[in-house]
Amino acid sequence: MSGNTPLAAAEGMLRGVIDRDLDAVLDSFTSAADAYMYVEGPRWTTRGGDNVAQGWRAYFDTGIGIDSFSWVEGPQVIETPALSAVLGVVDYQVRSAEGSQPAEHAPLRLRMTWLLRPEDGRWRIVHEHGSQPLVDPYGSGDWWPEGATPLPTAGS
Repeated sequence: MSGNTPLAAAEGMLRGVIDRDLDAVLDSFTSAADAYMYVEGPRWTTRGGDNVAQGWRAYFDTGIGIDSFSWVEGPQVIETPALSAVLGVVDYQVRSAEGSQPAEHAPLRLRMTWLLRPEDGRWRIVHEHGSQPLVDPYGSGDWWPEGATPLPTAGS
């Protein structure tokens, strides 16, 4: 797969979103039935290549989008011949859809994971996951011991 790395494939998909190039975005993803995406919302998941493509078409029809992205942490690439991962924390500059309100531009930081596998001589995304930490997921505050050296956080 000369000239195509998992990182180049993931970043190429993001550039396709920024450029509003639906064909480039769709070409970045597998069309296979086992595609499984954790979308940012409001749905939890999208399954199957046909549904992923339908979701991207709907996304592009809204006018929402990404204006830019930058890595805050990573990218970390784990590569094997059969399956690879691109991981890190990404800052996006996003815009809402125009409609009853003017489009808003805002920063959005997400933990990102892309799993890719080789198909037709290229790396294609088979799983995408973007998330943010929950404020207090267990309802008991932070479990990191007080006074202990804190774990690094994105950007630190």
